[in-house]
Amino acid sequence: MSFVGRTRELAAARRELETKRLLVVSGGPDSDRSAFLDAVAREVADEAGLPVHRLRVADAGERSGEAGRTPGEMADTVVEACRGVFAVHPCVVVVDGVPAGTADGVPAGTADGIPTGTADGSLLSDLISAFAESESFLLVGSTDAREGASALPSDRCADGWALLTRAAVHCDRGDPRAAGPLLRRAVEAHQVAGDRRGEAWAVFLYGRMCLLRGRAEDARRLLGAARETFRAIGEARGVAWAGGELARLAARSGSPDLDALAEARRLHERAGDRRGAAWAHLRWTVARADEPGFPWQEEFTDVLRRFHEVSDRLGTAWTLHHHALTLARTDGTDGTDGAHRTGGTDERRREADRLFEGALALFEEADCPHGRAWTMLEYALRSPAHRFLNGEWAAEIRHVFHGIGDEAGEAWVDLAEAGPSPGGEPPYELACRYPAALLDTLGWTEAGDPLIPRAARDTQPEPRPGFPRPGDRDRPDDSRAHVRLTLLDDVPVPDVPARIALQVVPGPGHPWSAAPLPPLTARAASLGHAEIDPPHGVPADGAEFRFTPHRPGSHRLRFTVEDPATGTVLQQVEAVIDVVPSGPVPHRPTAATPAPRPASARRA
Repeated sequence: MSFVGRTRELAAARRELETKRLLVVSGGPDSDRSAFLDAVAREVADEAGLPVHRLRVADAGERSGEAGRTPGEMADTVVEACRGVFAVHPCVVVVDGVPAGTADGVPAGTADGIPTGTADGSLLSDLISAFAESESFLLVGSTDAREGASALPSDRCADGWALLTRAAVHCDRGDPRAAGPLLRRAVEAHQVAGDRRGEAWAVFLYGRMCLLRGRAEDARRLLGAARETFRAIGEARGVAWAGGELARLAARSGSPDLDALAEARRLHERAGDRRGAAWAHLRWTVARADEPGFPWQEEFTDVLRRFHEVSDRLGTAWTLHHHALTLARTDGTDGTDGAHRTGGTDERRREADRLFEGALALFEEADCPHGRAWTMLEYALRSPAHRFLNGEWAAEIRHVFHGIGDEAGEAWVDLAEAGPSPGGEPPYELACRYPAALLDTLGWTEAGDPLIPRAARDTQPEPRPGFPRPGDRDRPDDSRAHVRLTLLDDVPVPDVPARIALQVVPGPGHPWSAAPLPPLTARAASLGHAEIDPPHGVPADGAEFRFTPHRPGSHRLRFTVEDPATGTVLQQVEAVIDVVPSGPVPHRPTAATPAPRPASARRA
């Protein structure tokens, strides 16, 4: 039966395209699939008043005069076409004839070390990336070698893989803000479909996103859970990826786990995952690059060859970045017996500049502002002439970090501008985000430029809850009043109220410790998809709020304590509460008085 004749599925596909601006259709005879895509595209285009453009991957080689090219090379032609006028000017784009395995959700490829669900150059993720910031609509048609296959866009499992890929693209770019909601939906879609493999990859990516955001404990828990599921279902490549990401967690403390990184590489090679092995090899090399006597020139060259073999642009870019960084920081030896010189200072600087420029070009081509910002920063720090010729260098780099919400990256730029502090302590904006052990590895050149720890660019950590501000350190702790938040109900789940108690607790030296609390007002606000009632309470009377989340994941709540007599804000804190997905029937423990559990709070 023709896809076009299935009107209910046609309407569902149109709704999905209008909502997500992305539709992936796989399987079925080529003529039926193409007609189905055209029908959906025409309806949406007529409604929005937009032109329709059609591309076929199989035709890309013929149009370029190179009909004998590989599917990956033809896919690159399609992506480059889409990065042009199609993504800039709003329209409806249909890309059909995508070979089986490049858009069906099988996690055979990766970008920046994250399995994206695509192969042959990660065509689907590249297409999504090309359209990420545009107002255009993208429809992708994938062939399927299985006879009689007809997986339509309404299929929940396929939808879960598409969500997974979109989240991976955001993480690849170094902008995890939009990845969380996509991954939560992907987990739910795979759970509904009963797809344990898809759910495990979604949980893995969720852990990878937490690692990127500096949430080490969440990352460790999720990556560990994903690894156990991968082992249970026999997903060897998943076990290797999870093990490698868990090994990277140790690098945040300044002590990378070299044995675990080497083991991840062996597991990738054993599973036949060449791209994964290349990423594991890169991370092992980066972890050892600053060791005296380590042959980093040879290892970086070998890693570069590996990434070229699998056409991984992002991996190539990060390899050039770290190779240039090592070359710029070295004393002129390549690590081979500590004797072989890599040339004079000027020659090494020129070679490092060439590598930095190559990395910048690839990050720009791959639309990775995270890598571009870090390469711009290290290039500027290692090249005084570059800074002299561009007086706005710091503002430009800070702007790129700001564009992806990376406040930690902006703090490193501030440090580069300010130079070392008289007391040698890191500035507050770095101290409140990174472990002290990592900041202890921060060095300085004789010219006063920072030697930023390599692991710092792996994360974009938020300020740690309760980390004292500079003004608080000189004030005795017992003379302050604190806001205490207590979660009274265990295991919050979606759409079920959970009680939160708020108390103002004065220290022994505070005037309120010997007198009743004044009639302060505590106002509550949800910073996400949740409700909180009532909107305000009186701590002196025992303020209690009902928190009702509407989706799983981390939820931020803000509480502001005010003096109503003067309108003065006395203190503001934020709480982060993790909400787990509910089962078929949400259940709340029925104990009369559940054990209180403090919610994590952050002083604003």
